[in-house]
Amino acid sequence: MDNQQENKELFDSRYVLVFLKKWRNKLMLVALSAALISGSVSYIIEPRFLSTVVMIPASTVSISKSLIKEWGDALMFGQEKEAEQLIEVLHSDAIRNRIAIKYNLLKRYGISPKSPYKNLYLKLEYLDRVWFNRNPDNTVEINVLDKQPDTAAHIANDIAALADSVRDDIQKARAKKVLKIVEDEYLRKKALVEKLQDSLKIYTELGVFDFETQSGIIYKQYVKSLAKNSPGAVSELEKRMKVIQAKGWNYVALRDFAYHERNEMFALGVKYDQAKLDVEQSLPIKYVIDPAIPAEKRDSPKRWAIVIVSTISSIAFAIIYILIMSSYKKQSL
Repeated sequence: MDNQQENKELFDSRYVLVFLKKWRNKLMLVALSAALISGSVSYIIEPRFLSTVVMIPASTVSISKSLIKEWGDALMFGQEKEAEQLIEVLHSDAIRNRIAIKYNLLKRYGISPKSPYKNLYLKLEYLDRVWFNRNPDNTVEINVLDKQPDTAAHIANDIAALADSVRDDIQKARAKKVLKIVEDEYLRKKALVEKLQDSLKIYTELGVFDFETQSGIIYKQYVKSLAKNSPGAVSELEKRMKVIQAKGWNYVALRDFAYHERNEMFALGVKYDQAKLDVEQSLPIKYVIDPAIPAEKRDSPKRWAIVIVSTISSIAFAIIYILIMSSYKKQSL
């Protein structure tokens, strides 16, 4: 059994050697032709240069919250959540559209502006040449391929710069709505407090300005005047007591309500200042660690890989073709 197996393996090996020896000239011709053709084609393919920006996402905290707590919250590096949010911003249509306009990508990618599918073709070409990675250490990479190394670096750096402005546009649109709501409520509350203060002035003009303390003092003076038998003082104090008795509790209710509304107005004023700060100021969404620089050598095409793969593939197809034709001739005989 072992001898039969050895003879079979020997026969197979000899058959392969005989086959290669028999067809070596034609196979060498195929390999040489494939190498020459693929090598020539590789020079026709447009070269692409790769530039990369490396960033660390920043902590997503508003300036107003940072002021309330600590500035340290705003200076911290972001984690996985912030890295994913940064990549979502980088993928936004707003960034792609701005880059497409600035660098005239339709012309650069050879897309006809008259094509009904120009936006689809532009998006596909853009995604083929621009991509983003999140690394295990939560750094984010912007990778850009272009036929010119300088342009690849410029596009990568511009995308990184646009991340902040696009995020600001998104957040400030919401912050402006919040500011308008808080501002309207603050002004409404302020107007109410001013009316309440005007109403309290009416009571102070009538002589009611501190019901609890004032009523106690007047009552003590009234008792003393009675004890001293001072009719004039007693009469005057009785008038003042009647005014306080008639207006005092209304004054207390109005005063307490005005105090409550004034505190709410102050709280809304703080929120208004915070909302205004969020609209007028912003923090970066990322820290650029390594900006993109022009590549010194092309990233693609890799000519040696094209030549090797094409040559091996051609030889393999040639061998298969020879085997099929040999088998066909044998069956014909």
